[in-house]
Amino acid sequence: MNAPSDSSRPLVVALLMTVMVISVLDKSIFAFAGPQIIDELKLSPEQFGFIGSAFFFLYSISGVLVGFLANRLPSRGILAGMSVVWMAAQLLTALSSSLFALVASRMLLGAGCGPGTAVTQHACFKWYDRRERVLPAALIQVAIMLGAILGALSLPLLIQHLGWRSGYLILATIGLVWLVLWLMVGREGGHDDAENEPGHGAVSYRHLLLNRTFVFITLAGFCTYLPTALIYSWVPTYLQKGLHMSPMQSGYVVMAATVGVIVLNLVVSGLSQRALKRGASVRVAMALPPVVACLIGGVALSLMGFFEQGLLATLGLYLLGGIVVNLLPAFANSIVAYIAPARQRGSMLAIHIGLMTSAGMLAPHVVGQAIGWEGGDLVLGFELAVGLFGTALLAGGLLGLFLIDPERSRQKLAARAAQSPNAPAPCQA
Repeated sequence: MNAPSDSSRPLVVALLMTVMVISVLDKSIFAFAGPQIIDELKLSPEQFGFIGSAFFFLYSISGVLVGFLANRLPSRGILAGMSVVWMAAQLLTALSSSLFALVASRMLLGAGCGPGTAVTQHACFKWYDRRERVLPAALIQVAIMLGAILGALSLPLLIQHLGWRSGYLILATIGLVWLVLWLMVGREGGHDDAENEPGHGAVSYRHLLLNRTFVFITLAGFCTYLPTALIYSWVPTYLQKGLHMSPMQSGYVVMAATVGVIVLNLVVSGLSQRALKRGASVRVAMALPPVVACLIGGVALSLMGFFEQGLLATLGLYLLGGIVVNLLPAFANSIVAYIAPARQRGSMLAIHIGLMTSAGMLAPHVVGQAIGWEGGDLVLGFELAVGLFGTALLAGGLLGLFLIDPERSRQKLAARAAQSPNAPAPCQA
């Protein structure tokens, strides 16, 4: 079989970026449709929170399992299958008339979206040499942010004028169009050299998973994902039904946060890379920025949750906290990749992302319960939960400040790998 021509690369990469945009839209529409869904189906805050959490019940498990499969199966087929699952979930939601059906549809969508980022990155990397892969990684992340901006601008308007069920049907149709195009022109790239990557032996997963850098960067990631996960469930509802914003105004708030995340990531990542080139330690250049982001975000969200603020101050604290905590994922992935042996890097990244995003199972449910604790007051309950998440961020940041040390961890794990150079790796990455 002839290797695909690099002339196909721009179109394939464009389709990979497009599918990430669609994935974000599919995940986000539930949040923007929340007020209409609550009113039409007469859902209590606890029920709505449970539906929001249901998205993550299979998200992490699916991400890890499919992440391992992607090392052995063609990415083209996996992405096509994931697209079919997304479409089925959107159609099921559009036809839902009960709590059970909504929970089932959200679980199905979560199972399909869980592997999305990892598999798309993996498929994109097959079109680039190892020395060229920074660009495609950035392109996929940019696509995710563009999806969030597009969702914030279009979904509130779409739902307001056509209704939430029509919104879901339109997204299912867009997914179908992408699938047809992908089956027509989607190809595997010719630079899949993972199997030829030199390795120095495998390390027991017990040592990898219990390594203190992995444990505490993953814990910090879990804490940051607690408030982040609410963007797919409670945030638009809080802004609209709680703070009495219009759907478009709530979309502008989400868009402002997303733009802030893009700018902050580009600036801090650039400064970190420059510091590394000038001889800064990995701990200072790679571990310190996400830890500081946890601490700043923790302070901002704690102030929002536990101290009474005016409207502008509340929004300002929420935006500050929500933006800075989203600095962590890129740095956390880099740290995990830095300490893991080459032969186990892919599986460790999948496990890290799965554990981090498992916070999404907890966060929406906690908000629903907190609203119940506050006698059904959406604003007080939401802000109480956010304050609790801010406290968790402070704890995670302080622990990470003292216990995350990528250089030391890499040396220890490399020494263990060198002791068993012929040990079989459970999964090649």
